[in-house]
Parts: sequence; structure tokens; C-alpha cells
Amino acid sequence: MSDSHTSSVVFVTAIVVLASGGVGVITGTATASPVAGATDPVVETPQSHRLLQTDDETDDNVTRRHRDPRKYAEDSDLEALESRLMTRMIDDLEEGAITLEDGEYERAARSVDESYIDSLDRYAEIADETAGENYDELFELAGDNQKRIIEAAQRYNETRAEYERARAAGDEERARSLARELETIATSVNESSHELRANYDDLEAETDANLSESDAAIEAVNEDIQAEQATIRETEFVATDLTVDAGREEISFREPLTATGRLRTATGRPIGSETIRLEVGNGSVRTETAADGSFAFEYRPTAEPLSAEQLSIEYVPTNESIYLGSEVAVDVSIEQVEPTVSDLETTTEIAYGETATVGGDLHVDGTPVDGVPLAVTLGDERIGRTETANGSFETDVEVPASIPDGERELGVRLEYEDQALAATAATNDVTVRETEVDVTVSASRVGDTERTVAVDGTLETADGAAVAERPVRLDADGTTLKTVTTDDDGSFTATVEIPDEAARGDGEIVAAHDGSGSNLASDTATSTVAFSVDGRSWWGLPAWAWLGFGGGLIALLGAAAIAWWSRGRAPRSSPSAGDATTDAVTDPVSDRSGTEIAESVLEHGRDSLSHGRPDRAVELAYAAVRHALSDRIDVSASSSALTHWEFYRRWDEHRDDGPDSDGGRSDRALLRTVTERYERATFDIADVSSAEAERVLEAVGQLCDLDLDDDTD
Repeated sequence: MSDSHTSSVVFVTAIVVLASGGVGVITGTATASPVAGATDPVVETPQSHRLLQTDDETDDNVTRRHRDPRKYAEDSDLEALESRLMTRMIDDLEEGAITLEDGEYERAARSVDESYIDSLDRYAEIADETAGENYDELFELAGDNQKRIIEAAQRYNETRAEYERARAAGDEERARSLARELETIATSVNESSHELRANYDDLEAETDANLSESDAAIEAVNEDIQAEQATIRETEFVATDLTVDAGREEISFREPLTATGRLRTATGRPIGSETIRLEVGNGSVRTETAADGSFAFEYRPTAEPLSAEQLSIEYVPTNESIYLGSEVAVDVSIEQVEPTVSDLETTTEIAYGETATVGGDLHVDGTPVDGVPLAVTLGDERIGRTETANGSFETDVEVPASIPDGERELGVRLEYEDQALAATAATNDVTVRETEVDVTVSASRVGDTERTVAVDGTLETADGAAVAERPVRLDADGTTLKTVTTDDDGSFTATVEIPDEAARGDGEIVAAHDGSGSNLASDTATSTVAFSVDGRSWWGLPAWAWLGFGGGLIALLGAAAIAWWSRGRAPRSSPSAGDATTDAVTDPVSDRSGTEIAESVLEHGRDSLSHGRPDRAVELAYAAVRHALSDRIDVSASSSALTHWEFYRRWDEHRDDGPDSDGGRSDRALLRTVTERYERATFDIADVSSAEAERVLEAVGQLCDLDLDDDTD
């Protein structure tokens, strides 16, 4: 074939490739200059292309954003990760127990902070996908109880220091009050200690973990506190003895418990002429002791379960008292009675955001029922709560949007079940009016993207009051894009992807509030977004960008064809002219190495971090790693189709300097750190922190020998 024919074929082939959609034309990088307020520049790389690809693209090897690892990882990988997370939580519990015994409260608290909760959440999700048992509830109980005992132990230590200062200052009243507080804290420590050690036993039985050292540490902490409190108790308080005799065993609200009793010190001395408080069952009474310590009281059961066979009666001294409390129990059999709501008064007409008033009395045969909680109801929904005082109640509650408009019932309900008082309710008729609302919406394209649109708006009443916690549907061209919920100030924001068929010309984003099933009216608002006439895009780049690339490539190929033709016609003794022409049209993009591309991608990652987008920064940092390290490993096939952990293993096995070299071990640790943070940024619900993203960027620079200070753009 002649040179002229060859150049013609090349030229025509280029036009055909461009006309077919541009796929596969550009193999180097494509950058866009940063613009204030716009999204990060797009850098087209094998890995960053995956980050930008849309759901309707069908590359089976693509690792998509927000796709869970269990969708593609091997079972062995999930089981290994599950095991590592369990080991991490066991280590956290052990470290917390040991540091608590050493009195390092803040360090102990960090063992069960957000990091432990994050590990627990990840473990629970992964354990659901593996064949083994899920012990997330055991780990959650252990974490909660360990946090509780750490906080109680620290509070005991701080309060004891205050107590000692009060005693040193001679402030006996303050010291005794603090000693009473220490008594309560010590009881809490004792209870949490037993519960936590039981959790340790369960974890050891189910997971084969060894928590013996942790168990011993928690036991030692509790024993120390109980010993210290015994000394304080003996110094500050006088022990008491309480006796009670019940007049009858069968009791009810109509037929109350009538009892007599006596309060003495542990040595038998009467505690006379005192006003004392007794906690009886679920309530309390106050009574006076005579000079000999005797007293009498009456108690009407309200919330006690019908199954109760005993009522506990406890003497509760004041904080300033020198006496310790004491407790006894009496045998009972409880009969249920039904109370009555009378004189119910309610608002007659209400609307969203207005106040509904409810008031009345609760009694049994004319005897007021005191200290009983009542639910305020509107229709079938509970909208508030009140409590009786001397048998009466009155409260104001705000009307929510969830109540349908029309004729409804407003009242109160006693929600007891199998208790001394039976359930009861009372309502009055009320009219719920419909309230007009106003939806506003504003939409705009995100940077240079063709189909990504940022939407924000508000939902308010016609009077301008914010409407919170209401769903607003976002539509485009008849397709629902997303449903958002309004914030406390009535605002909503979202980022949506517009369907291809709607991303042409001027498109409308519709925000719709559906008032069905509520007392709010329906309303819609629209915002117009300008799209290109032909909204198609490839590889995350809009059509106009491909036109620019296409024009440049056509010119490039045309120049190459002319150069080829000219070289063919030039004398063979003068090759320098053809060489010069060829050099002039060499594509500089194709000459860029993976390291150069990685430097550009990493710089964009740094820009993302500076704009408050740590997750995006980590994703781009990982894309830079893929570019840089793909050039440095001995892999015959392309590595761009590998998942992140497949790439890690392939790189570790085939890198040029060997996996067991000193540099190999150091680089392996860096790559593993970067890969784990990339996995978290891509798949985890929680965001990567800015500090973590900064460390990832530094690790990538060290791993790939990149200089972030150079102007690589």
C-alpha cells in the first residue's frame, strides 16, 4: 500500500472512531482547572475512572462507590476481616480494664469510645454475611458496661477527693453529703462490675477469647472501691434497723396497705421525733417517728404489677443525715381497680403547630390518684405526656403534622397493663384544620458535570413557619430522583443524578410535598436547569469536552498524515526533515509515565482535602497509588481491573525488589494502610477524618516517591 493510501486510511479511521462515541480515544490524563465553588478537577485514570463511573455502565470489573465489600470479596476475606475486628474489640476491652486498674481513666475511656463502636458496627455487618455466629450483642453489652464502670470509678475517685478536702476543712455537713454520694456511686460500681465480668465470661465461652486478665483487673477495681467506701461509711454514718408490720395482706387502691413500724439504730437506740421518707413499692410516703422510733403509714398501690407477692419498704435518709438507710419487705396480694377520668376539658379546634390544652381529674371512687403518668392522645397518635398531682392534670401540647385533618378525638390515656390500676381513657371531639404550605426549590448543575445537580429548598406554612421532619420528593421528567426530609428549620438539600433522557436542553427539577395522611396541604415547586442540547457523556466527561479532544486529535492525525506523505516523497539521503516533522507531532500525553499521572491525581487529592472533602481525598490518593505502582511491578496483564485487595496481593507477590526485602516490608505496611483507608472511605457509613486523610496523602507520597510541593498541573 502506498504512503498516501496509508495516511488516508489513518485519517478516515480516526473520524470513524470519533463518530462512534469517543470510547477508547484518550488513554492519557484529562485535567480541568480548579474553579472556586466547583467540584474537584476530573483526572481520568484506570482507578479514578471507577470512582466516577455511573450505575448504568456495565464494566463487571468496576469497583463502584458505595458498593459493599461483601458484593465482590471472597468469603475468606470477610471471615479474616471478621476475625480481625473481634480481636481488635477484645484487645480494646482488655486494655481498658488494665488501664482502669492503673487509674488512667481517660485512657481507659478511649478503649470503648467511637473506635470501639465503629469496629462493632463493621463487625456486625460483616458477621451477618459469614457462616459463623454473630456476637455483636455480647460485644455491645460488654462495651456499655465497661464504659459505665469506667465513668463510675472516675466519678468515685473525683468525689472522694472532694470529700477528703471537706473533712480537712472541717466542713462536716459537706463531707457527710459527699459521703452519701460516694455510697450511691460505690453501689453502681459494684453492680456494673458483676455485670461486666458476666459479659467477659460469655465472650470467653462463645469466642474462645482469654479475658482472665481483664476480669481480674475489674474485680480489683471494685474491691478497692468497696473497701474504701466501707471505711468512709464507718466514719460518717450510723447503721439503722427498720421493722414493719402490715395490717392486711390483700391490698388495692381502694383497700390500701396500712402498716406500723419502728426505726432504730443498729445498736437498738430509737430514732425518734424525725420526719422520715419511706419508699414503698413504686411510690413513697412521708411520716413522723415518735420518741420511741415508732411510726404508721398508709399506701395505695398504683403501678405495682399484679404478680407482686411482696412490697419493699426502704428508709431513705436525707443527704445531711448521719444515718444509713435500711430496707425490709412485707407479703402482699394486689387486686386491680379501674380509675375514672372526670371533668375532661380540651381545645375544640386546632391546626398544625398550634397548642392543644388538655385538663381534668383522675380518681377511684372519689379518691384522687396521685403521681400517675398519662399519655395525651390525638386520634390514634400519642402526642404528649402529663402526670397527675393531687388527682388533677393539665398540659399544653403542640399539634404535629402527622395527624390527618378532619374530625378527631383529643384526650388522655392511662397505659397500664396487669397493674394495680387498670388502663383507662377519656376523649373529647376536636376539629383538625388543614394548613396551607409553600414549597420553594433551587437547582443547579455541580461544576462541569453534565447530569449531577445540587438541589436545595424549604417547606413552610403559608404564614412562614418552618415545617420540620416532612418528606419532599424530587422528580425530573416524571422520574423520582430522591425523597428528602426537611430539617428543623424546614430546609432540605440533596445532590441528584439526572437521567440521560432528562439531561437535554432546559430541564425541570420538581420538589413535591404530598400532604396525604397529614393536616398539611400538598404543594409543588420547580426549578429550571440548563443542560446541553446533547447531554451524552462518556467516562464522566461531557460531550463538549470530547468535541475538543476530537478536534485536536483530527488535527494531530492530519499533521501526521502530511508528515508521512512528505517523508515518502523526500530524498532518502535527507532523513532529517522527516524526523523533524515526526518529532513535532508526537503526542505529549502518551509519553507521561504512571508516576507523572499519579503526581497530578495526588495534587487533586490535596485540593479536595483543603476543600473539606477527606473521603474524596483518600479516593484520589488511592488512584494515584494505582498509577504509580502499576509501573513498578512485574505484571504481564493489566492491573486496572483488579479490586483494591487483589491489587495489593498482586503487587506484594510480583514487585521487582521482592516482598521480603527491608523496603518491601516498609512499603507493604504503607500500601496496606492506604488500602484500608480507601476501603473505609469508599464503603463505610462513617466519613474519614481530615487527619486520617492527611496521613493517607503523606503515606502515598512516601510510598510512590511523589513530591506534593511541585506544580504538577
